[in-house]
Amino acid sequence: MRQQLLVVPVLFCVLLSTGQRNPEPWENIHLHFNKTTFLKGERLWFAAYIQDQKTQRPSLATTNLHLGIYSKDGKEIKRKLLYVENGTSQGDIAIDSTFTGEEYTVLAWTKYMRNFPKLQPYGQNIKVLDGDFLGTEELNSDIEIAVFPEGGVFIEEAYNQIGIRVTDGLGRGVALNDLELVDSNGKVLRSKITTNRLGQGKTGLLPEQDKTYSLRLKYRSNTVVSKKIPKAIPEHIGMNVENNGKEKILFKLVAAEETLKKEAGASFSLAIYQDDFVVFEEVPIDEDKTVVALNRTALPYGLNTAVLLNDSLEPVAWRMFFNHRKQQNRRQTVVVEHCLSEFGDSLQVDLILPEAVEDEMQASLSVLPEAASGYNPAQSIISSFLVQPYLKQQLPNGRYYFQDINRRKRYELDKQLLIEGWGKYDWDTRTLEKAKLEFEMETGIPIRGKVIDANLTEEQQVFLFSQQFGDKHYADLVRGKDFSVVMRLFENDSLGVSVIGKKGKLRKPKAELGFTVAVQPDLDVSNWLAFDQINRLPEKPPETSQVFDLSERIIALEEVTVTEKALVANKYQFTAAIEGRQIRDEDIKKYPSVLNYFRKLGFRVTVGNGQVVVQSYNSPYPVAPVSINGMPATAVELMNMPLSSVQFVTYNKSWLSPFIAISINPNYVAPENRNRFIKFAIENGYVRPQEYFGANYPDYNSALFKSFGALDWKASLRITPDIPTSIRVPLHHQKGVKLYLEGMGKKGGLVSISKEIVIDSE
Repeated sequence: MRQQLLVVPVLFCVLLSTGQRNPEPWENIHLHFNKTTFLKGERLWFAAYIQDQKTQRPSLATTNLHLGIYSKDGKEIKRKLLYVENGTSQGDIAIDSTFTGEEYTVLAWTKYMRNFPKLQPYGQNIKVLDGDFLGTEELNSDIEIAVFPEGGVFIEEAYNQIGIRVTDGLGRGVALNDLELVDSNGKVLRSKITTNRLGQGKTGLLPEQDKTYSLRLKYRSNTVVSKKIPKAIPEHIGMNVENNGKEKILFKLVAAEETLKKEAGASFSLAIYQDDFVVFEEVPIDEDKTVVALNRTALPYGLNTAVLLNDSLEPVAWRMFFNHRKQQNRRQTVVVEHCLSEFGDSLQVDLILPEAVEDEMQASLSVLPEAASGYNPAQSIISSFLVQPYLKQQLPNGRYYFQDINRRKRYELDKQLLIEGWGKYDWDTRTLEKAKLEFEMETGIPIRGKVIDANLTEEQQVFLFSQQFGDKHYADLVRGKDFSVVMRLFENDSLGVSVIGKKGKLRKPKAELGFTVAVQPDLDVSNWLAFDQINRLPEKPPETSQVFDLSERIIALEEVTVTEKALVANKYQFTAAIEGRQIRDEDIKKYPSVLNYFRKLGFRVTVGNGQVVVQSYNSPYPVAPVSINGMPATAVELMNMPLSSVQFVTYNKSWLSPFIAISINPNYVAPENRNRFIKFAIENGYVRPQEYFGANYPDYNSALFKSFGALDWKASLRITPDIPTSIRVPLHHQKGVKLYLEGMGKKGGLVSISKEIVIDSE
């Protein structure tokens, strides 16, 4: 047998002459939630990971991630726009009074994905408990049986493998041990056929000529459910994949003996592909040699599709399989170590990458009580990126297959892929077709504006800056005194605009500005909500016009005026004692210096003899150290620092460990230049990520908290092979915790770990 390694353009142009390679990136999304079951008043915290499927690395192109929560009937409950940097993002959603039902779906997508119908958004069901949440859910007993001949064809007079899926009326898998295989005369050929808890099963059958067969199940007082197996096709050659070997994968021809004799000397082909990788194997038909054995190392790690082609290069059988080969760098390990704090009230967790891993992980960590039952994501980051992109539908319980992988789970995944056939990309359309790019890759918030009083003979540019988040841009004034630019803008910030005149001098213009409303409903989500186990409203939601309407979206802010829409809460509660404040225009007007602002926050400030002493007002009035961008502040810095130069203040004014941490505004504008800008409120920018703060649980010892509460959440952990990443987790009197770690490396490595830690015995 002769093996050739071919790239996609060669294979398609020379062998098939159909389709063409698409050079555009294919984006996959995974969300890691702190949990999936919530009580009213909690917050859903999440980290987002975006992968370029073709490069198998974090997506560096898209900056805009759209996220929505939808009720069971398809109604949009909330919508957010998130800023993505180096393929990651994070955010939170308040589970508030707008959640009136129990079941919702979270969807996440990029606008660019909409150019390719086969690229699906990430989807995860969540549950909001209300009232009698401890009641038992009523089971739906309507049973359905589906059968899937391996390779897509049931072949006469040959031994066929048949995949089985048994579900109830809600689409949930049903575990059985009493399925029967019967012929058309009712004769039982095989009994006690089993399915696992996902409803998956497998059996074999050699169909005789002119006979039909069925799977049969008796349940509930002799009620019978049966499913007819498709009629066997004579004189056909199919394929069976044996994926249980350590070093090799076997591809067996499946056909009647007479068919193999008749086709002897003919030349078939075996193609195995994953994205842009294709290996092509010549398979001469020989009744004595019906097996092709390929080394696992010759094929890509992860999900592959095998297709058997006849001498006319037409597919006659197909099968997906997962190559669990050794020495691959996609699934990584993180060592998790822990110890109790000195007082036993918290747990120190150390995360360490093995030295052999030459990568850097961006990871997120959820910490729940040991008895928690509220964390049930459908996918892990591994199944989201290695399997789900290739399937037509949601992979049932994909996370299960990649937690503590063993021989049994590999076998069960193989059964699932037998059922899937060749998945989303069949042989003739295995690449994403060259799309008409109706939706551009989003790289910021588009802005359009006009300087009404510009003198174009002397003024050709404007300077724009965001007040709090430091994004700066220059834009050219074109004919009509218009300008356009794309910037990184966050909600509840303000954007300053100034005209650049002679010698680079700035002046305050009369200007209009419009922000693209990126978070308004602009798509049909009905198909995306049609996941198994959920009945969705089939009607299409009304379309929303995306025409840029300047008059409806302009809010101009003078230096001394702030509109009600810009007046939002700037307070962030990180823990019970630690708070944070974002500095706004109105704060700067009321408190010109940082020392005045410290007094406003409730600190005691004493200035004298060239010294500044900041103390908590709580007895015994301990000194609160002040830092600026992580460095200790000097008295001179504090006495001369205007509040306008500060972006954010984090503080603790308790008597036990008071402190003040100042973050400098990287886009600080000196007072003498401040009146040279006109300001605009940013309403439809990115949602500003918050630091995690826990819900106000009334009793950490209650069954309610232990079942559905949360201890901690870390959305952005940097893990390297050099030194451990250490975090401290509050225990709140728990005797054990569960850790759920998900992450993605710069080089495409993936990590998904769950770990239980028992505290009581330590």
